Amino acid sequence: MENCVRFGAVAALAILTGCAAKIDGGHSCPACPEMVRIPGGIFQIGSDADSPGHVADEAPRTMVELEPFEAARFEVTVGEFRAFVEVTGFAQEFPCFVMTEGGGWNVDYDASWRDPGFEQNDDHPVVCVNWGAANAYVAWLNETSEGPEFRLLSESEWEYVARAGSQTTFWWGERQDDFCRYTNGVDRSAREIYPTWVRSGECDDGYVYTAPVGAFAAPNAFGAEDLVGNVWEWVEDCYAPGFSDLPRDGSPRGGQPCEKRVLRGGAWGDYGAFYLRSAYRGAFDPDWSFAMLGFRVARNLEPR
Repeated sequence: MENCVRFGAVAALAILTGCAAKIDGGHSCPACPEMVRIPGGIFQIGSDADSPGHVADEAPRTMVELEPFEAARFEVTVGEFRAFVEVTGFAQEFPCFVMTEGGGWNVDYDASWRDPGFEQNDDHPVVCVNWGAANAYVAWLNETSEGPEFRLLSESEWEYVARAGSQTTFWWGERQDDFCRYTNGVDRSAREIYPTWVRSGECDDGYVYTAPVGAFAAPNAFGAEDLVGNVWEWVEDCYAPGFSDLPRDGSPRGGQPCEKRVLRGGAWGDYGAFYLRSAYRGAFDPDWSFAMLGFRVARNLEPR
């Protein structure tokens, strides 16, 4: 049954054959991502001005209280997204920023989650999906599953899960170059291919582009993996430069128009490993996609 839960390569077959994975409370969910239970709690989102690597939009540090919920153990994989496409006929209609030979970024209207400019297999995190595509996948999960509805994480939930109780700059501690033990970031081998990435780490994590999810077998204290590194992750929130108006209950920040959505986590192609800090934030046009941007899902414990 594990293959039904984690590996999306068999998702379409699972639906057709009635293979149902039982996860967290016995909810029947054909081919759903593997979920872990996240305990409720109180934490401070963001970073202080004197924190290493602090950026202005990470302030002010704000107390947030969250109820228990579930988060996917891994980012949504190529295989899981492929199953959604094969069942629904979802068609991509948006461009993707891809890596150039010189290590820069350029928009490519032919690139897609099927071909982001580097080799992937079904166990790699899906990339080149915009915010709308991520939500289309979520809607499909909800049509084919029972129990509480799936959704994207809020920004507060994402940082809470990423920190997993830690107070350090990185979830594993304070040493930036320890990241190669825990995740896929911009390392020494990446700099050999892209010499302009002068802020890369001095360790070698074994991957230049995306790594298979769970490749490092390094779950945090909540049991989630790859929260930082590998690929950025879309969250639900509209971007705002700071946390002064952030909901204190962990819900996503809305607003219209929502010109940019928040990204979290850092990725394989960010020029520097400091993007792997738990507090680091990104923002991107929700209509566009990126070859180092994917997503993960969450859901409440009870129906809304």
